[in-house]
Parts: sequence; C-alpha cells; structure tokens
Amino acid sequence: MVTGTMTDQKLDGLLLMAMLDAMPDAVLMSDAEGVITRANRATGTLFGYSPEKLTGSRINMLMPPTVAARHDGFMRAYLNGAKSRVIGRGRTVQGMRRDGTLFPLHVSLGPAEYAGKTHFVAIMHDISRRVATEDALARSARLDAIGQMTSGISHDFSNILTVVIGNLELLQDRVKDTESQEIVSDALEAADLGAELTAGLSAFGRKGAVHCEVIDINSACHSALTLIKRTFDPHYEISEELADPMPAVLGDTTQLQSALINIALNARDAMPEGGQLIIRSEEVVIDDDYIAQELDVDQGAYVRISVTDTGRGMGPDTQQRVFEPFFTTKPAGRGTGLGLAMVYGFVRRCGGHVAIYSEIGRGTTIALYFPVVDGASNEERARETVSARQAARDKTVLVVEDNPHLRKLTTARLKELGYGVREAERGDIAANLLQKDGDTIDAVFTDLVMPGELDGLALARHIVATYPDKRILLTSGYAEDVLSQQNEDIAHKILRKPYRQLDLAKALSALFDDG
Repeated sequence: MVTGTMTDQKLDGLLLMAMLDAMPDAVLMSDAEGVITRANRATGTLFGYSPEKLTGSRINMLMPPTVAARHDGFMRAYLNGAKSRVIGRGRTVQGMRRDGTLFPLHVSLGPAEYAGKTHFVAIMHDISRRVATEDALARSARLDAIGQMTSGISHDFSNILTVVIGNLELLQDRVKDTESQEIVSDALEAADLGAELTAGLSAFGRKGAVHCEVIDINSACHSALTLIKRTFDPHYEISEELADPMPAVLGDTTQLQSALINIALNARDAMPEGGQLIIRSEEVVIDDDYIAQELDVDQGAYVRISVTDTGRGMGPDTQQRVFEPFFTTKPAGRGTGLGLAMVYGFVRRCGGHVAIYSEIGRGTTIALYFPVVDGASNEERARETVSARQAARDKTVLVVEDNPHLRKLTTARLKELGYGVREAERGDIAANLLQKDGDTIDAVFTDLVMPGELDGLALARHIVATYPDKRILLTSGYAEDVLSQQNEDIAHKILRKPYRQLDLAKALSALFDDG
C-alpha cells in the first residue's frame, strides 16, 4: 500500500511537470528562503539555464544586481506580515539572463501554504516585443506630431522662400559685377537649403514621396564645400578629394548639400579646438555578398561620398544610435537629434545607404552610398535646359495665387520666360475669368491651398470637367501629401515649392509637350 502511494505521488509529480513544461510561459516555484524548487522548460529557455541548473539555486540569480540585493529583505518583511506590492497582482519587472543581459518581463506571483511552510509560484511572460512595439509607436507618435506641425507651417514658409528665391533670381539677372553675383548666388543656395531642410523634416515625419533624380555628385559636393568653407573658422583645414569623372547617380542635389553640411557641422562640434575635414567621392563596386549584407544594399556600382574628421570620435553605443531621430550627444538646447536622421532618411529613399566608421580619439568617417544609373550626358541635359527656357512663348498662363507677393513674383517669372500672363487671387475669380476669356488662356498654374470653397484641387476638377483642353499645373509645399489624403485620381502635374526659374520653365515645357 505504501508503494502504491509513493507511485501515485511520483505520478502526480510527473504529471505536474509535464503540465508545467507544456505551458508557453515561464513558471517556477520557490520556498520561503528564495530557493527554486521547480522550474519548467520555458523558464530555462527564457533565462538561458537548464531547468536542472535552476532547481536548488537562489531566485536572486534571475534578477538585476540592485534588485537581487534587496529581494531577501522584501521576502522577510512579507513573511513578517508586511503588505506586498507584488504578490497577488501582476507587475512589470526586469529579468537578467545567464549572459547578463536585462529584459522586461511580466510577473504574476502568488503564495501557497504546504506542510506548514510558505511557498511561492511565479508565472513570467517575456514582454520584450511588446515594449519594443510600444517604444516604436511612441516614436511614431512623436514623428507624426512633428509632421503635423511642419505641415501646418510648410505652406506659408514655402511661399516666403519662393518669393525670396524668385526675387534673388530676378536680381541675379540684373547685377553685373562678379562680387554681387557671388553674394546673390550664395543667398540663393542658402535659401534652397533652408527650404529643403524644412521639406526634409516634413518628409521624415510623414514619410512623404521620394524626389530623387539623376544628379552630378561632384557639382553638389563643390557647392556644399563653398558654403562649408564660408561657415567654418580658419583653424579648420577643409579639403576635397573628388574623383573625376564620376558616373551619374540617383539623388537630390539640394538635399545632398544639406546632408553634407549637416555632417560637417557635427564634425565641427567634434573638433572644438580645430582639426581637419575631408570630403571624398569615388566609384565603388559592391560584388561581395557579405559586404552587401553588411551595408544593407544590393550588389552593384555605387558612388561613395565620405566625410572624414579628426575629432573626438564615438564609441560603439553611440554609433548604433547616431541615426535615430531625437538622439543627440550635444548639450540641451544645442541639437535636435534630427540632422543625421534626416540624412539617413534621404539617402535610403534614393536607394542608397549610410555607413559610419569611428574610433574614440581618432575621428569619424560617415560614408553615403548612392547607386549609379545610366543617366543622360551633360550635353543632353544642357540641351534640355535651353529647350525648357525657350518653351511655348506664344502661350498664356493664368496664375491663381492668394499670396500677392508670390503672385507678383510668379507673373514676373513667367513674363521673363516669354509667356502671356493673367492673374487671379482666388479659385472662384479664376473660374469666372475662364468663363469670360477662356479662349485666350492655354494653361492654369494654381496653388493648392487657397481660401474659399474653390481651392486648387477643386479648381482643377472644375477645369477638367468644363475645359478639358486646358493644361493644369499645381504647386504647393506639400502637394504630394494633399493629393494622397484626398485620394485624387486626376493626373495633374505638380511643381513643389520653393522652385527655381528653371524648374518652372521645364514644368511648363513638359506640360505643353504632353498634349
């Protein structure tokens, strides 16, 4: 009879362990002294130990050192009648794996009395993925907030910059001396960079449309270097090593200049006592599987632009996080943590990658990889530019813009290109003009965001329905986003603000060439 009873007890124990091992969550039991008496298979998997190794060990070994040192005191206080904030309720705590790494887990802890002694049962669930998801959602919420904020001001800011750029371009055609030309040229480049920085931040927050085209890398590097040299103090040695000729790549000239200036400014902060800054360009071929996976790019030909400084350098932890939004090592008020995040986003949207190499005390190199494309030759692009500037001089364009300064500038630009111009400050006025003098108007160039019921999109729909022979060109600082939100299915041409005179000329040329 005794043998039968022992057999039943062993069977009960085997069934209990089988049930515990079948559970996906970690389950362990301990006595009042904090010694583990049972642990299922999931516990061993979670913490990196075998269940046999856990049994007989102290439960403190699964906790961070600061918590482990106080655990026995908590248990003694509970056994002496103190109220516990953990037992009988679930709680999120940190666990420590065998290799010393910490991770978040949810613990449900309950007491059990057996043979006059107190035992504890803990059910634990790894919530690393949930915490990572919550962190990602929180970061996304911050970015969405930035996107909404930027969207609200980008239209007005783009209008202001368009007026600035346009008047500078008109002034550039009128000044003759070299010094004045250089001053206007520098102001134009700075205005372009300011506009692209705002657009880049907006695109990062809303993940806007990609605007990559075939560009001349060395030309963009030269322009960026000109501004960098004017900004840096004389005790910085700035040099360039640009391979020539270079193949064409996919990118955006102004965003690339902004990226190089961002990196250069970070390099300057890392060299407060002065140092050396080198910008290099070279063609590289990635034909090794390992390197391609390491860089997270496809195999093929790339142009690599590297910016090297002789500054303080950064450790592995900083290198892993340097492209995260809002991460910065600068003092409070000295940096937003968005500069390098925008650089990374821009390069990735153009099919490239960003790599960083750094050692403490030896400086940093940030390398931008852009895929090589079979683009048009410089001669072909030059012919395209001339053709655009001479486009459709017998055409009349109706300019619809509620901002009087921008309307005046756009009119001057179009007249300079040889177009006839009519003006309207609102969509309803434009519709009346088309009704009265539609035969004399060949195209409508309208802003998207205007007061009244007939904004740019509504006016475009009206024109398509009533005057199908009229060409339509839309413009806005965030045109792509508005169209996507409106689920617009009309194939409009879009000119993104702020734009250059050549951009306007080419957009109108393409508008008339299409039909």
